[in-house]
Amino acid sequence: RAEGIVKSVHDLSHRLHPAKLRLIGLVPALRDLQRELSQVGIPITFTYDQVPTSLPQEVTLCLFRVVQEGLHNALKYSHAHTIAVRLNSSVSELTLTIADDGVGFDVGSALGKGLGLISMTERLEAIGAILEIRSRPGSGTTLEVRVPLSIVKGTHTVAV
Repeated sequence: RAEGIVKSVHDLSHRLHPAKLRLIGLVPALRDLQRELSQVGIPITFTYDQVPTSLPQEVTLCLFRVVQEGLHNALKYSHAHTIAVRLNSSVSELTLTIADDGVGFDVGSALGKGLGLISMTERLEAIGAILEIRSRPGSGTTLEVRVPLSIVKGTHTVAV
């Protein structure tokens, strides 16, 4: 099952090139990712509110890849029953949250062991965003990304 999930994420990442992502936008791309990965038997919800319709290309690609990696990790390791992705904008920042109700993990001991969390952190730092990981064994995991609106130059928003 895990191999099937990995193959699905891998195939999707190769099908969705940066040019296509730029054309369809972040919200539709995340909807497509949510629909495709929900097919593996674990429901994934995706909600959004007040998301700028025009984001810098590097922000769009970074957030998409972080969601890909976050969902991949949740599907592969968490044994979750549900996973939720939320993208919304406030007065000062764009916030992306990926939360699961899975087994959780010790964040401190996991940070240096895999490339996924390191890759996410490095991608986000490159665009001036911050990643906060909240988890502990037995209590699920939440990844929260905060992108300052000073980086996000879009003026129009997509409401729910």
